[in-house]
Amino acid sequence: MPESWDEHAENWDDDADAKFYAEQTFASLNELLNIRDTSWKSKRVLDFGCGTGLLAAKIAPHVKKVVAVDTSEKMIAALTRKRIQNVTTIHADVLDSNFQHEGNCLSDFDLVYASSVCSFLTSYEHAVAVLTRALKQGGHFVQWDWQASTEDGFGLTENQISNALTRARLSSVRVQPTFAIHADGQTMPVLIGTGVR
Repeated sequence: MPESWDEHAENWDDDADAKFYAEQTFASLNELLNIRDTSWKSKRVLDFGCGTGLLAAKIAPHVKKVVAVDTSEKMIAALTRKRIQNVTTIHADVLDSNFQHEGNCLSDFDLVYASSVCSFLTSYEHAVAVLTRALKQGGHFVQWDWQASTEDGFGLTENQISNALTRARLSSVRVQPTFAIHADGQTMPVLIGTGVR
């Protein structure tokens, strides 16, 4: 895990792997939920661990509102500078039990997603429990994460994701490989985990 995501913010949007990851996550989200359909124009979305908003920028034109949250001040600043009309940015740790936000509370979302975030968290199952509570009934939770080869390796296994989503009382839980990043002579597979509140 990087010491600070702030140090990556300045060049994140120029990183070919980061851009490819965002393209692939958007494609898989559209395949899963048909996000380009006009029915999404009235829906609210929470982007947990939004970074500089590479994925939020792709989703925003198709939904009513994206609330983008991140603990990295510089990542949030980079997204805020993009001035995407229906994207609200919040620099905070929304998993902290003391978190409070002025105005619109973080609840009643039609979709909550986390893209390449959960693998880096110290308490993944706690995060899933908190994030899924932000969903309205019938809302979708979607995460993309690096696939670990073992329970002790970096990333998450299919079982870890499936168990966390099931313990969060989501229904229709599915976990499967979705795409891979090829870099430095390595292939890094990515899992998609989904469930419905």
